[in-house]
Amino acid sequence: MKNFPLLTAYCLLLTLISCTSDQQKLQQAIDAKEKELYGDSTMVMDFAKAKDMIALYADFAKKYPDDKNAEDYLFKAGEVSMGAMQSNVAIKYFEQYYEKYPKADKAPYSLFMQGFIYETQVKNIEKAKWCYEKFIHDFPAHKLAEDAKYSIANLGKSEEELIKEFEAKLKSDSATAIQ
Repeated sequence: MKNFPLLTAYCLLLTLISCTSDQQKLQQAIDAKEKELYGDSTMVMDFAKAKDMIALYADFAKKYPDDKNAEDYLFKAGEVSMGAMQSNVAIKYFEQYYEKYPKADKAPYSLFMQGFIYETQVKNIEKAKWCYEKFIHDFPAHKLAEDAKYSIANLGKSEEELIKEFEAKLKSDSATAIQ
């Protein structure tokens, strides 16, 4: 009889643990992995942890598309993929995000990021241009519209070319200011 309250508490704890849904378990795994991935003060990406994080985000978004976190996790899957230099994976998640949540606040960013990844990581100038042009068409008043226009104007230029153009512009601007 002395152990009855302890046994009852143990049974109650087991019942609560077993009632945790798969969705809650996945959410807890994401929370734990985020602390692990983002808690590193060295700011060096651990690619194995990133891969696990991407898989958890994508799994949640796929299994629970109507959950309030699914949208955010799908975008984060793209961000972490991009940071882990998994360019094609990142593009896939940003495309999925844009198709699934075209009216969401992050929809413009998901489209812009596709262009940015095509331009800087994949080096596919045609696809980058298409994404940037679509961005300008779909979001002409967005704060990144000018960046998209600038990117289109400079697609395919080397860093040296960009530096020379910038220096020439500085010289021109300073000569105009002197007059």
